[in-house]
Amino acid sequence: MRLTVFIITLFFTVSAFSKELTVSCAAGALDLIKEIGKRYEKETGEKITFNFSSSGKLAKQIEAGAPVDVLISASPFWSSYLTKKGLLLKESVKPIMETELVVIAPKDSNLKSLKEAETIAVGNSFAPVGKYALESLKSLKLYEKLKEKLLFAPNVRELTLWVISGNADAGIVYYSTYLKFKDKLRLIEVLPKKSHEPVFFTAGCTKKNPKECKEFERFILKQPESLFRKFGFEKVKWSSPQK
Repeated sequence: MRLTVFIITLFFTVSAFSKELTVSCAAGALDLIKEIGKRYEKETGEKITFNFSSSGKLAKQIEAGAPVDVLISASPFWSSYLTKKGLLLKESVKPIMETELVVIAPKDSNLKSLKEAETIAVGNSFAPVGKYALESLKSLKLYEKLKEKLLFAPNVRELTLWVISGNADAGIVYYSTYLKFKDKLRLIEVLPKKSHEPVFFTAGCTKKNPKECKEFERFILKQPESLFRKFGFEKVKWSSPQK
């Protein structure tokens, strides 16, 4: 545990003394945000350092003092959590994109529904994908029937790898994550939107570097909708209310 804390501290200490923009981003948005980051670096000449993990872990790192400039969370919950603690600027926290929740299985699987699965991978309490999954299962009256089959992963990408490798018969992930690995997965179903809260990814700025952070937020939403759709997202208009 002490070694882990030291490594995290060392990583962020290096970033703190550089002129780089440090972006902590939910693993579910990794590919889209990395692509936008490349475009931002090319256009501005500024360097971006990325840190990808589950939203909960990223929020806890910021709470522990990690010198992060931008947080991109897979759920408004963690952005709100940090805002209430005064660690994110309230006026900077806004939804930037939305995706759907889907059920996946390995490519060669004959699975037709979650009820047929012996093991189902979902996110743990730090990963919003897990929160959305449990909401949906409970809303669809499936949780009590399936709860003994659930395997809890630390983030959505780890969850997906469990399914690809066959260590889980099925999984509940973001549609954007399915698209990334669709050559190795089968899409079983899209879960009804009404069965869970909207899957909004939000961006927010810490007090460390708010001017540059807000510029990066604006840059994200300047990108064409086609780019968001390529990675399985729908862009949320800047004026849309946070839910």
